[in-house]
Amino acid sequence: MEENLFSTDYTNLKLLHTSRYGNSRVFTANNNGKKVIVKALKETCADDAACKESLRLEYDTTSILDNKYIRKALDFVQIEGLGDCIIFEYIEGKSLAEHVRVGTLSEKQVKSVLTEVCDALYYLHRNGIVHCNLNPDNIMVTAADCRAKLIDIGIPETKADADRELLIKEMEFIAPEIIKGEDYDSRADIYSIGKIMEFIGERNISKQFGPVATHCTQFSKEQRFDSISEVRSAITKGHSFVKLIVAGVVLLILATLAIIYVPKIKANVEKERAERLAVDFDREVERLQGELPELCKKYELKSLNENLSFNWKDDSLEVVEALVPYLALDEYKDKAMQALQQQREGIAKSRQADYDRLLLDEFKTTTDSIAIKMRSALTDPTEEMLLNEARKWYGQRQ
Repeated sequence: MEENLFSTDYTNLKLLHTSRYGNSRVFTANNNGKKVIVKALKETCADDAACKESLRLEYDTTSILDNKYIRKALDFVQIEGLGDCIIFEYIEGKSLAEHVRVGTLSEKQVKSVLTEVCDALYYLHRNGIVHCNLNPDNIMVTAADCRAKLIDIGIPETKADADRELLIKEMEFIAPEIIKGEDYDSRADIYSIGKIMEFIGERNISKQFGPVATHCTQFSKEQRFDSISEVRSAITKGHSFVKLIVAGVVLLILATLAIIYVPKIKANVEKERAERLAVDFDREVERLQGELPELCKKYELKSLNENLSFNWKDDSLEVVEALVPYLALDEYKDKAMQALQQQREGIAKSRQADYDRLLLDEFKTTTDSIAIKMRSALTDPTEEMLLNEARKWYGQRQ
């Protein structure tokens, strides 16, 4: 079948993988001498409106992502013989599953890959996206520098008539709430990365993540880590397996006494979470302030004939989107609104300065008789005095 596939832009299409329970198939191809990945629907689904909409939604979601640990979606095209397709960057390397099965990664490299996966998930979660389909086959490890790259972001595709037990075995890395069709959030990805740690431990690559994996893979999402940042922190602590076992025994002995300190521990956790949130908010505001000079340059007033008012709808929406997580929090709502207002006021102030500069230049150089007379009447004028006269003069002309 593959020999008959042809496209003027995408050539040498070769089938790489077909989803067993899903609707997709994946090819490698060449495009202008560059190797790419082509994701298309199975032939049986190619004309199905829901499947086509799902594929388009996957592209719309992934094409806006920009993170070094996430595979880039390059284009959405139609290819003869395949129909609608997503074009992804080609990653030279192997999946984490392949590496773990043959033991080609060191314990240090595995730890590095896991922390990079956490960084990628932090980026996704911060942008309101849950991977939903995280497993060792969907984590590529680059051949050149052993870096992680997440692929296949989106809700796992399943057939309703599939054998349930076999399906659950296939989806061993998927959180229970997703399999049951219940509401889910970023903690579904925390469950998945915990199952990946178990997968690594079962193959004797590294057992140091056992306690972290146990915390991640609790059946109830409320009993897991609250955020992927907490998972990353737990991974990077670097305790050995033996130390963790000893610590576990000690914790077991002290468990009966811990009840006394639970309220205090919870208070500390809430305090740390509030502190992290404050740091994240300050960084976001600082980033917005750093972007203000470029925005002012973008909206620079070039002529006195331009209106001082300005429409920055698209850019303001991006600013609002960045602050959405904080607008819903009472303690940050006012500060977030103030940050938005400061962006607009900054641009408005810059445009007013542009206007004053243009007006002053015009007043200084014009041969208009009224302006000449006004300039002559000033003795040892300052820039401020000239600007005031320029405003009077320009107002008389309107």
